[in-house]
Amino acid sequence: MLLGESMVSYIESTISLGIQIIVLGLLVGAFFLKTQKKYRQHGIVMLSAVILHIISTLAVMVRSFAAFIGPGPVDLSNVLVMVTLIHVSAGLLAALLGVWLVGSWHLKIDMQNCFRKKRVMDATLVLWFMAIVLGIFLYLVIIGAV
Repeated sequence: MLLGESMVSYIESTISLGIQIIVLGLLVGAFFLKTQKKYRQHGIVMLSAVILHIISTLAVMVRSFAAFIGPGPVDLSNVLVMVTLIHVSAGLLAALLGVWLVGSWHLKIDMQNCFRKKRVMDATLVLWFMAIVLGIFLYLVIIGAV
């Protein structure tokens, strides 16, 4: 049974995971909106996903990462540390690119500017999926399910 601070950390991590699963659903939904050529709705859903992702990252993940890595040298021979670093790198890059993409769109009606950023959007989507899948894996490892 978890007590005190570890219980709070477990609850926060579980809520953060729930938010990220919602973000994953938003990404899938936004992809389908794009395939239906509903570009404005696609952009609004992606804006929502970016906002939720940023909130979850700032509220829980940054502190969790800092606690996991801790002070001192990082053991790069540890597979869990390497997976964590890849997860953090992919998630950070996806968040930054997501903020840039939705920020450069800023709810415009004209989508021509967006079409020129398709490759960046595709790369962001791949990074985001990778970060979420690795995050789910790390959550399962941390709670002892894997």
